[in-house]
Amino acid sequence: MNTQKIPFVSLFVVLVVSLTMIGCSSSASGPNDDGNGNGNGGPAPSVVGMSSQSFSPANIEVKVGTTVKWTNGSNVVHTVTSGTNGEHDDKFDSGNIAPGEEYSYQFTEIGEYPYFCIPHVSNGMTGTVTVVENNNSNGY
Repeated sequence: MNTQKIPFVSLFVVLVVSLTMIGCSSSASGPNDDGNGNGNGGPAPSVVGMSSQSFSPANIEVKVGTTVKWTNGSNVVHTVTSGTNGEHDDKFDSGNIAPGEEYSYQFTEIGEYPYFCIPHVSNGMTGTVTVVENNNSNGY
């Protein structure tokens, strides 16, 4: 009969230790954790997907300091190149982004940033990042 109590006690100890560890890990991200992994209180990153011929969403609004991440979910190469009408304005350029890869850029100044995909601009693969001021008291 004592041998049956040992597995129950062991299971109970494992459960208590696991719950304690979960509680510690969830409280480890204190008030300065902004969700973007850098712990500086800045805005969380925004994500734009790339399909075969479009950005999704094509037009986004973010706050100053936000890092935008473009992810290539298609089976073709894309670029994220700043500018309009296929003319690069030298603000940012990802180079070729292979399928399954990503590119990130942090926007540090207010303004509108149009961009396009070099191989697919003629098919309308364009977008705009609009960067606005941080007005929230939390800095977001």
